[in-house]
Amino acid sequence: MASNPFDSDEDQSAASGEILEGFLCPICRADLKSIDVLTDHFARQHAEEEDTLKSVFNIFVKAKKKILNNFEDERGAAGSSSSTAGGPSANSNGNGADQRVLSNARSRFNVFNYMSKQQVGAECSHFEYFQSVRNPRLERYASETNKLIIRLHRLLKDLPSDSVQRKQHEQQTVAWLDGSSVKLCPSCAKSFHIARRQHHCRLCGGIMCNDCSKFLALENAMQLASLSTSRSEPLQQMHQGDRAIRLCEHCLWLLDTRQDMHESRTCRPLLVQVYEQIRQLQKDVTPDLDMYLKIINSLHEGETIFTITDASALRGKIGQVAETMDMRSKRILAIYCEPGSREESLKKAIRLSCIQAIKERMLSLPPLPDEALIQQIQERKRMETEQRILTEQRMAMEAYERYGLGATIIQSGGGLESGSFAQGSDLQSINNWSAPQASTSKSGLDDPLIEQINIIKGYIKQARQDMNFEVVETLELNLRELQREVYERQRKSQNSAASPEVEQQQQNQS
Repeated sequence: MASNPFDSDEDQSAASGEILEGFLCPICRADLKSIDVLTDHFARQHAEEEDTLKSVFNIFVKAKKKILNNFEDERGAAGSSSSTAGGPSANSNGNGADQRVLSNARSRFNVFNYMSKQQVGAECSHFEYFQSVRNPRLERYASETNKLIIRLHRLLKDLPSDSVQRKQHEQQTVAWLDGSSVKLCPSCAKSFHIARRQHHCRLCGGIMCNDCSKFLALENAMQLASLSTSRSEPLQQMHQGDRAIRLCEHCLWLLDTRQDMHESRTCRPLLVQVYEQIRQLQKDVTPDLDMYLKIINSLHEGETIFTITDASALRGKIGQVAETMDMRSKRILAIYCEPGSREESLKKAIRLSCIQAIKERMLSLPPLPDEALIQQIQERKRMETEQRILTEQRMAMEAYERYGLGATIIQSGGGLESGSFAQGSDLQSINNWSAPQASTSKSGLDDPLIEQINIIKGYIKQARQDMNFEVVETLELNLRELQREVYERQRKSQNSAASPEVEQQQQNQS
C-alpha cells in the first residue's frame, strides 16, 4: 500500500488532462453523489484502508462543521450526525455538534460585544462650505442693492418734473451704456429696429427693449430711498405715465427683495395681531378670576371686607372679557386663507382653545351667593363674636372677684362692660362705623387717627370704583387696625377717669 493513495490518481488525471468533480472515492474513483453514501462505501468496500478512511472522514467532518457554522442549521447537523455509520464516527459527529453550538454562541457574543463598543461613524460637516458659498453671494447682493438704493436716492432727490430735464438728470446720475454696438435685447434676444427701440435702466444703465422693461412707482421708490413724502409733492404734477421709473428685471428684483425683507421684519399679519390681543386678555383676566373666588369664599365665611356688590361688579368685568375673547376668535376664523392649508388649521385651533378657556375658566365660576344667606352668616358670626367677648369678660370678672375687686370695677363702668368697646372681628365695615370721641375736650376732627380713618375711607371708595380689590383688602385691614387703636384709647381714657373713684371707695371701705 502506498504512503499517499492520492498520488496515483493525480498522476492519471494529470496525464489524461481530465478534471473530475463530485463526491469521488479516492481509491476506485466512483462518484457517490453524497457524503453519507461515500462514507458507507468506504466502510463496506475499503474497510482495510483504515488510514485513508480516517483521513477522508476527518476532511468531510471539518467541511461539514464549516458549512453548518456558516448557515446555523441545527436540524441539518442533527440529521447528518444520525446518518453517520459506526460508533467512533457517531461520537466524533456528536462532539462536532457541541463544538458548533459553542462556536455559534461565542460568535454571537463577540458580535454583540463589537456592537456595544462600536464608535460613531465618520461625520463631515458641510456648514463651512455652505457659508463659504452663501456669504459671498449675500454680500454681492447686499452691495448691489445698496448701490441701487444710493443711486435711487440721488435720482429722486432733485428729480425735475419736465420730461426733457428729467432725462438729462437721469443720464447725469447714472451713466447709460452705448447702444450703437448692441443689436439684440439681452433679455429676449430680439433685434432692435424702428418698431423695437432701445431703452435704458435708470439704475444700472443697461439696455433692454420695451417689452422687457419693468417700472417702479414713484411712491414705492420714495419709500425705498427713505425720502419724506413732502419731497414727492412736486412730483404729483407729473403725467400718470411718467410717475414711474424704468428698470431692468434684475434691478427690480433686488429692490423687491429688499422691500420684502423690510416688510417681513416690521409688518405683522392680522392673525398674529389678533392672537396677541387674545393672549393679553387671558393674561389680564387671570388675577380677576382668582380675586373673584377669594371674594366668594370670604363672603361664605362671614367676613365683611368684601360685599356682594364687589363680587357682582367683578363678575361683570370677567363676562365682558369673555365676550371680547369670543369676538376676537371669531374674527380670526373669518380671516381668508387657502382651504386645507396649515393657516386654516391654525385658525381653527385658536378658536377651539378660546372656547375651551372661556368654558373652563370663566363660565364655570361659582354663582353669586344669596344676599339674605350672606347676612345670616355675618349675623351668626357677629353673635358668636359677641358671645366670645361676653365669655372672656365673665372669666375676667371671676378672676377679679377672687381679689374682691369685681363689684368696684362693675360700678366704675370700666372697660369690661358689654358694648363699651369692640375687639377683633366684632368691628363692622366702614359703612356703619363711626369713631367715638376719645375725650369730651377734644373733637374728632382734631384727632389724627380719625383724620387718617377718613382718608382711608376715600381711598377704599376709589379702589372699589376701579375694581382694584387687592388694594381694597389691604386698606380694609389697615382701617380695622386704626379702629381697634381708637377703641383701645377710649378704654384707657375711661379707665384712667374711673381710677380715682375706685381708690376713694377703697379708702372709705378700709
